Amino acid sequence: MTAARACAVAFPVLVFVALTSLESTARAQDEELILRPRHNSNESPQNFAMEVRIGPYKPQIDNEASLKGATPWADTFRDFSRVLVALEFDWQAIRIPYVGTLGPGVSIGYTTMSARARKLGSDQLSGDTTSLDVFPMYAVAVLRADVLMRQAGIPFVPYGKAGIGYVPWRTYTAGGTSSVTNSDGTTVAGKGQTWGWHFALGLSFQLDIIDSYAAKSMDTSVGINHTYLFGEWMFANYNGIGQEHPLLVGTSTWVTGLAFEF
Repeated sequence: MTAARACAVAFPVLVFVALTSLESTARAQDEELILRPRHNSNESPQNFAMEVRIGPYKPQIDNEASLKGATPWADTFRDFSRVLVALEFDWQAIRIPYVGTLGPGVSIGYTTMSARARKLGSDQLSGDTTSLDVFPMYAVAVLRADVLMRQAGIPFVPYGKAGIGYVPWRTYTAGGTSSVTNSDGTTVAGKGQTWGWHFALGLSFQLDIIDSYAAKSMDTSVGINHTYLFGEWMFANYNGIGQEHPLLVGTSTWVTGLAFEF
């Protein structure tokens, strides 16, 4: 085969290879342009936070001064903590420059305890079960200092909360709500509510750094900006604001859980 004929055969092949290469390069560039805004664009607007909370809960019922050292709660339910589960929703209403977000938050929780009831006027156990349900709620101002996370990539966000608490509670047996008859013939139902103050300090660890690609995809698909694992010390001083002889259902405890900003 002459050189001219070889060139005539090879030229179309080279043109085909070059065109195929250019087409592949163009396709790769198009795919990159499509994917780039999906994964590298600015995050979606952030206005709210939600916490899923769990921790031990031991109501301070026996701390009531009028009991004069008696411990009816510990005697009935045994002296150990129960499990509190709760949800909190925060509105990050204001962003303070060089600090973080500030806004109101509300929460509702639940804990319960049960034990064998004692016979009236006796230490003997009956065949019935007595229970106490507590529903801790609060409204607080929440400050989240996320400036170092945003500006320096440090994945820790300290925060604080302060506000007012409201706790409905109820004691009951299989026959319904418990009641006590006083010496004057009046009856007191085993249900009510206690007001008080709520304070908390905590530290959140941002989970986004574990898998930033998944974090960005979650923001794109469902609008969750950041996910945190948090630990918090909570002082629920539910001692009855303006109430006479309230049931002290507050506690001082730690709480942990997951937080989502969106």
